[in-house]
Amino acid sequence: MPWRGAIRLPLLVNPQGVIVEVRGHRRSPVVGVVAAGAAVALFAGLSLLLVAPAPSYDPWSWLLWGRELAHGTLDTREGPAFKPLPVALTALLAPTGSLAPVLWVALVRISALAALLLSFKLARRLAGGSWVAGLLGGVGVALCGAFLGTGAAGAETPLLVALGLGAAEAWRRERYGLVIACALGCALLRVEAWPFVALAGVLLWRRAPQLRPALLAAATVVPLAWIVPELIGSGEPFRSAGRARMPNPGQPALADVPVLAALGEALRLPLWPLWAGVAILAVEARRTRDWTPLLPAAAGVAWILIVAVMAQLGFSGEPRYSIAGAALVSISGAVGLAGGRYARDRRWMLGLAVALVAVAAVPRLIDLADIRERQAYQWALAEELEEGIRASGGRDAVLACGRPYVGPLRGPLMAYKLDVPKRVVEPDDPPQAPGFVFRSALSEGDPVQPGVPDGFNPVVRNSHWQVFRSCS
Repeated sequence: MPWRGAIRLPLLVNPQGVIVEVRGHRRSPVVGVVAAGAAVALFAGLSLLLVAPAPSYDPWSWLLWGRELAHGTLDTREGPAFKPLPVALTALLAPTGSLAPVLWVALVRISALAALLLSFKLARRLAGGSWVAGLLGGVGVALCGAFLGTGAAGAETPLLVALGLGAAEAWRRERYGLVIACALGCALLRVEAWPFVALAGVLLWRRAPQLRPALLAAATVVPLAWIVPELIGSGEPFRSAGRARMPNPGQPALADVPVLAALGEALRLPLWPLWAGVAILAVEARRTRDWTPLLPAAAGVAWILIVAVMAQLGFSGEPRYSIAGAALVSISGAVGLAGGRYARDRRWMLGLAVALVAVAAVPRLIDLADIRERQAYQWALAEELEEGIRASGGRDAVLACGRPYVGPLRGPLMAYKLDVPKRVVEPDDPPQAPGFVFRSALSEGDPVQPGVPDGFNPVVRNSHWQVFRSCS
């Protein structure tokens, strides 16, 4: 069949006695895109019912800053590193009020599902149409480190992967305007994307001269979007760079040799058989001189190396920063396992490859059950904090008393619920009068924090929070 979607019908004879063949209309690519988009949105919506849409630490900060940006009161003096794209998108969501956190998490989950769909499509195409390779690619990306966990909590990784794979697909279709849009999104999410975006820009400059004004505009927007909001919000244009060099305990940047620690963490992100698939693919590429299926892995390894070098320079080097690169490695690995010559010529090897991936996937599938429990706890933590504020007299009463104290890593959540800049609340220092103390466990089973000094009286208690007050 020469084209997709064709419908062959029997030969018919018209009234003039001429034999004709009736064919269906060619299906528009737009129909497939719309259908895929509708399916992705539907499954993302269902995920909100099954797994609570509770944002994690960074997303609460973006939601806070997005609301401040929408109100013209941006204050970034405290908090994590600023990321332009999430803050811009959450500013657009700010008018929805209490729905904004749910809508943001829904958007990230849509991007996660889109990333899996694009992973399937890319792996299948690179493997010559192998559905097994496509499925292994999608599974490999889904189970790559904490990909699904970050998507459940509204972190940026799924959005980054979706935009990167979207740029690759747009490049293949020669939709270069869309390539620029996706690449710009990547550059406004993580600085590790800048070398890849710059390379794509150079290639597009030569390939599509008509888009040079757009390329120049994008090259101007990226640094301005990272620097200007910080300059306005904190007075320090490079505050984010300084904040990124303050790693949390246990991160690779604090190891004896940070670059090796970051690489070791990154190597464990893909399912281990997929690394074998990359090796198989490299052997075949040397024979066939076709390096195309290895391009995702090459880009992924380059990404991982950038994260590792940055860890050596003092940046945290957390494994979640390497997920995007590991996801690309997983795609090439799936092609090597299921789409290579050995798998095509020997069916038993294809079955073995699928079995190995399944075995490697079991522990991570078991861990997925924890995501639902963690998200349920974090959702209840956020909801009951709001209840505790109301029961304590409301926002104005809490702020009038003095400084609100809350445990570590709960500052953005508290600031968002009180609708104040993060610097107004204190998540780290021991409480002092006058003020309120909101005590909770960050995760189920963790110790309740912060401690309560003498002179603070209990005000409210629910299943997740203990509230104390001393206004004198």
